[in-house]
Amino acid sequence: MKQGERPLLSIVIPVKQDLVGLQKTLDILFRLSEQSHKLELIVIDGGGCEQTATFLLQNQQRIQHIRSNADAGIYQAMNYGKGCATGRWVWFCGAGDLPNEATWEMMLVEMEAWTHDRLHILGVELGADRETGVPAHYPPRWDDSLIWRNTTHHQGVIYPLSVIQATDFDPQFSVLADYAVHLHFWASGLQATLHEVTWSLIEAGGISRRFSLSLYWQEWQLKRKTIRGWRLLAQPFWLLIKFGFKKTGISRSGAA
Repeated sequence: MKQGERPLLSIVIPVKQDLVGLQKTLDILFRLSEQSHKLELIVIDGGGCEQTATFLLQNQQRIQHIRSNADAGIYQAMNYGKGCATGRWVWFCGAGDLPNEATWEMMLVEMEAWTHDRLHILGVELGADRETGVPAHYPPRWDDSLIWRNTTHHQGVIYPLSVIQATDFDPQFSVLADYAVHLHFWASGLQATLHEVTWSLIEAGGISRRFSLSLYWQEWQLKRKTIRGWRLLAQPFWLLIKFGFKKTGISRSGAA
C-alpha cells in the first residue's frame, strides 16, 4: 500500500498468549500485503507473553497499528481495533485463523466496487480438530436462523467501516458479543450480500464454542434485548434443548 493511500480492508487481530497462532495468520497476510493489496493490519496484544511483544516489535514496519497492553478481553480489543481502522472495510480474525488465499485474490478485486450500505458475508471452515457438535463448514447466511443459532460468525463477515464503528461489541457478553451485534443488525433491517466462497479457516477452541451453561445464559440475555413475541417466549425451551444436545454429544465423544 502506498504512503497516504487509504486502505481497502482493515484487519483487526486480537491476540493473547498465542504467538504461534498469530505467526500463522500473519504469514498469509504479509504475503497478501506484498502483492500490493491495500491491507491495513491492526494487532491488539492482550499481554502476558514477552515473545509476542518482541515479534510484533520486529515486524512493526509491516503492521500498521500495534498495541501491547493488558485489556478486559477479546471484545474490548476488537472495539479498540475497529476504532483504529481507516479502511473502507473491516474484518476481524483471531490468532490462528487463516485467510483462504485463493478466495482473497478474487474478492479483494471485487471489494473495490462494493457499496457501503450492507454487510458482505462469506463462508468459513473449521478443521478436523473442531469441537464436538460443531459443523465443518458455515455457509454464508443472513436470515431468521439467527434467532435460533449463531449462524453468522465474524470471521466470515466484512463490515463497512462506518457501520461497525457506530456499533460497539458489548463486553457484557464476554463470549457472544459478536452474535449480539449480528442479531441487532439483522433485526434492524441491515442488508447483506452473500458470497458462496470460503473466506477463512477458523482455529478450533474459540470462546463461543465452549458449551458451558454460562454461554447459554448469555445467549438468553442478548436475545431478550432484540427478539419479541412468541420467538422470545420459545427461547428458554430452545436453549435448554441446545444445551442438553451439546452436553450429550460431548459426553459421547469423551466416552469414545
